[in-house]
Amino acid sequence: MKRLIILALCLACSLMAVAQQENDNPKVKVGVRVGGVGSCFIVPQNEVICLNPQNSKPKRPMKIGLTAGVTVDIPISQKLNLQTGLMYSLQRAGEKDQCIYNIGDTNYSVDSRITYKSHHIKLPLMIMFQGSNKPNHFVAGVGVFADITLGGKLRYDASAVLTPGGKYLIEGDLNPYNKENQYLRYRLNDDDFWYKHTLGYGSLFKRFNFGVSAEIGYQISKVYLGAHIDFGVLNMARQEMCGENYRQRPLDVQVLIGYNIN
Repeated sequence: MKRLIILALCLACSLMAVAQQENDNPKVKVGVRVGGVGSCFIVPQNEVICLNPQNSKPKRPMKIGLTAGVTVDIPISQKLNLQTGLMYSLQRAGEKDQCIYNIGDTNYSVDSRITYKSHHIKLPLMIMFQGSNKPNHFVAGVGVFADITLGGKLRYDASAVLTPGGKYLIEGDLNPYNKENQYLRYRLNDDDFWYKHTLGYGSLFKRFNFGVSAEIGYQISKVYLGAHIDFGVLNMARQEMCGENYRQRPLDVQVLIGYNIN
């Protein structure tokens, strides 16, 4: 991870040096971007957060959030720009699952639903190609990004049938980035009293990620319309809490509208 960040910084410095050589007075462009972001987690097939799952049918639909921020384009040549900036993102994701947990001599048949909401700051670094120097032109780019999670919330709801045993209702609102103990509430059959179940000490998810990006768009004078995708390469789930074999990587698809200030 450190090597990738150092490489990206070296690349940025090299490109800025080239830009100075090719253009004595490079015009740096500053713009604003707003839009919607669809988020989901990429998880290997049939992987769930449980012990010895069988007959698992997880569904992870993409949910819509918001994104906004500022971009800075540094000219490299007539058709290439180095783009960076600062983006805020409100991301939402979900997961539905039906599976059987085998723990000892007991089978847990579980129907569960998880919803995520999190706040992020992203630092992009991209090489952008523009089709021409005319006011209206096509734009495409590739690059890398760093993602820092500011905080978030996880909602868990489930019903479980134990064989042998009874029926449980389980629920909880968690901060998946909190390093303190995490709790769920549960009750057996139709009891009115809720019990507290400790998940363990530590956060469920990691706060930092980095990954690769791609973007296509069209510039209409100072107005920009584009589509952007970010894929995180790190496993966001902490193995101590979610299991050694569980892998969860974020995928974000953004639809953007922007305006170039200068």
